[in-house]
Amino acid sequence: MAAAPCSWLLALTTLLMLLMAATASAADRPDPLIRMPTMDDDDIVAAPPRPTKLTRFHFYFHEVRAGAPNATSVVVASLHNSASSFGDLSVFDNALRVGPDPSSTLIGRARGLGVHASVDETGALTAIEFVFSNYGKYTGSTMAMIGHLVLPDGAERSIVGGTGALRFARGYMTTDVILFNATYLVADINIYFTTAL
Repeated sequence: MAAAPCSWLLALTTLLMLLMAATASAADRPDPLIRMPTMDDDDIVAAPPRPTKLTRFHFYFHEVRAGAPNATSVVVASLHNSASSFGDLSVFDNALRVGPDPSSTLIGRARGLGVHASVDETGALTAIEFVFSNYGKYTGSTMAMIGHLVLPDGAERSIVGGTGALRFARGYMTTDVILFNATYLVADINIYFTTAL
């Protein structure tokens, strides 16, 4: 009877030694589920630079202001009835034309919104999508812009993307206000941008 407890103890000791040996050898091997492979600087290959081409668009932005017949811009939310416009939200669907005359050729629409986000200026943070419906090879393409506009001074804002022939568009846009009154706004727009070729 004394032999049975001894063989049990011997088996348990052997099992523990085998587990310790397996654990030690597993620590020496990398576990692919836990450790990420490392990469040396020699393994990193830089992509060749993409060729780019600077392009300029020039057109005029025509806005019929809220309150006028056939308004293309309206205030959709306002928190107060004071002279301040801080916090107001406007949306617009304005004409893009080849010239400053309201009867000049329509080339597309400027659709977007403006949030009066500055307490000390008469400007707005604007987000605009230019939708080109009659602009040569860019017909059917769009371009996205964001930035702060101060009226009547104008602004420089960022081009942040596009679709169709204008995919990956990046650049800037200048806005020079040439007419600003209670019912109408006309701005001279110049856009300088690149796209991936």
